[in-house]
Amino acid sequence: MFSLENDVHQILNQLQQRIQTIKLTEGVPQDLIYMTFLNQCADTEITPDIVMLGFEHSCKENKYLAQHYPEITKQVWMIAETGQGDTWFLDRTSLEVLFYDHDQGEYEAPEQFESMKINFAQFLQFAWLLRDHERLLDQYDQRKQVLSEQEYADLIQNIQCIHPDLLDNFPFQL
Repeated sequence: MFSLENDVHQILNQLQQRIQTIKLTEGVPQDLIYMTFLNQCADTEITPDIVMLGFEHSCKENKYLAQHYPEITKQVWMIAETGQGDTWFLDRTSLEVLFYDHDQGEYEAPEQFESMKINFAQFLQFAWLLRDHERLLDQYDQRKQVLSEQEYADLIQNIQCIHPDLLDNFPFQL
């Protein structure tokens, strides 16, 4: 039922596309897949917990952060939001995806950002699996069904192929 999309470019091609290409600025973290995303894709909600920021939105958010939290923005770059006010970042050094829980308040220290221990490409793969999961749940909800044990095991197996500890690092429950 669930399948891990190994070609991240297939995922990028299915996201909301930009109308025109852009020239990336120096401040963008140098992750090739992330830079491809910015150049090719617009703001896109993959799931309610992963709303990717397109180039303009990302630059606007990161400019605001640079003005108000200059030390933090030397270390992180905002890439996505959740529908609840939390945010996703790229660590500028490790290029790992980080999660920030808005209940912590102001961005004060790097320790506030929780690493998912995955890179941007893996984050897209994970988001794509979550999208499939959400769609299946929506279909089943209409028919008053639930995921079978086999379907759930298949989802977990695919997630663990991305990273064995990914579900432990993910801040939400499936």
